[in-house]
Amino acid sequence: MLKTEKNIEINEDYMLLKLGRPEDIIFFDIETTGLSMYKSQLYLIGLLTYDESNACWKLIQYLCEEVSDELPVLEDFFKLLSSKKILISFNGDGFDIPFLSTMAHQYGISSDFSAIESFDILKKIRPLKSLLGMPDQKLKTCERFLGIGREDIFSGAELIYMYLDWQRDHDPEKLRCLLLHNDEDIENLPHVLPLLSYLYMLENPLHVERQEIKTYQDGSKTLFLYYHSEETVPVPIHYEEGRADLYFEKNQIILSIELFEGECKLFFPDYQNYYYLPVEDTAIHKSLADFMDAKYRVKATARTAYQRVNGLFVPEKADIFTPVLKKEYKGKISYVPYQAALFIDNKSSGAYLRSLLPASLVHLCRNRQEGLQ
Repeated sequence: MLKTEKNIEINEDYMLLKLGRPEDIIFFDIETTGLSMYKSQLYLIGLLTYDESNACWKLIQYLCEEVSDELPVLEDFFKLLSSKKILISFNGDGFDIPFLSTMAHQYGISSDFSAIESFDILKKIRPLKSLLGMPDQKLKTCERFLGIGREDIFSGAELIYMYLDWQRDHDPEKLRCLLLHNDEDIENLPHVLPLLSYLYMLENPLHVERQEIKTYQDGSKTLFLYYHSEETVPVPIHYEEGRADLYFEKNQIILSIELFEGECKLFFPDYQNYYYLPVEDTAIHKSLADFMDAKYRVKATARTAYQRVNGLFVPEKADIFTPVLKKEYKGKISYVPYQAALFIDNKSSGAYLRSLLPASLVHLCRNRQEGLQ
């Protein structure tokens, strides 16, 4: 077994403190000769742990020089793991943890991951894929998004063959490349944590600091809402959803949405209690219709039980505000008369913004908000 150690500096203290105390945290990543938990070999485990005695972060790597090194590497790993409370990884829940659990079982040693909280960064950021416009969510893609550089140029698959070659010739350059790939995987994990800022921003309270309506030459009107957050995102992003645009920068989200000016209809759900007046193209409650000549009225249906409303309207994907109006009975988009007071309430204005997010995020934020209540 070849063991290497080095001290490194981490500048993401703010994000780390959100997860726990440094001394309770351990980052890890493994390298294997394949994806099969039963046929592949473990050849490298990389760890990043806080050294309390020297008040610094230490990167430790265990390289298996031979298959026989797997057992001592696993034993050292689980011994260190037993002193920690939070295990941070990238796809650890999907691959690394099941792989090590299976291998430990084969060797007959304890591998109780249930005693530690697993924080899988990939699992946490998966709902952000559409919002961030990522082609995929590989670690290197996340690094590029955040502007994190790499010296390593090899893929995990390429390094499998390099490792097998190194076992035969022990070439120092091959060893350097093997360790470098894992080193940068581990060392960059704390630096991709700021991706979580987009989630924290959307999950936590938002309030509208300012709102304005801009009128363009064609007569169209756009509402701009300037949301403030206590969170700060690392990279500005733009997300478009229908006629709405969301722009994230620093601790602000700017939402611009095209308004509709014209006529909408307020449909009454209890249409059985209304009469429709064809001449006036409106519905009235039966308590009033009783005073009218019967030839000017017909019993309303769900489609005709409405009143027409003219004005300036805000479109809604979800029924956040009331009253809810539509252009037509089966219209997919709902509308609400615009008033500046709509967006004064933080809960409603935040819910409106979140309703425009990708479906995976809408669901996640809704669950988060319900959990906070």
